[in-house]
Amino acid sequence: MQQENTLTLQEIFISNLKFYRKKRGLSQEALSERLNKGTNYINKIESRASFPTVQVIEQIARVLEIKAAWLFEEDGSPQNIIRTDREKFLAELTDALYEKLSADMRSVLERI
Repeated sequence: MQQENTLTLQEIFISNLKFYRKKRGLSQEALSERLNKGTNYINKIESRASFPTVQVIEQIARVLEIKAAWLFEEDGSPQNIIRTDREKFLAELTDALYEKLSADMRSVLERI
């Protein structure tokens, strides 16, 4: 009875984009300018108002000096790791508690 990871591909991308952008010391405006886009371009992406094309994703990766695929890795940024680990922990804990309660209930019912 494991829960599926609730992070969407867009959420993963945005989290990783923010992480790698900040790691390079770039503001949203600075990255937008390096991409030759309007100064609010990255803000629109990070606020979910738009999503870049494959070509722009590759351009972002070049500017950030990373592989484009890194922008889509679930464990690419610390925030994604924390979310993924928390969800995995909760799913494992839920499964363990369910199994324990089932066994305890069986035991009680057998004694009745």
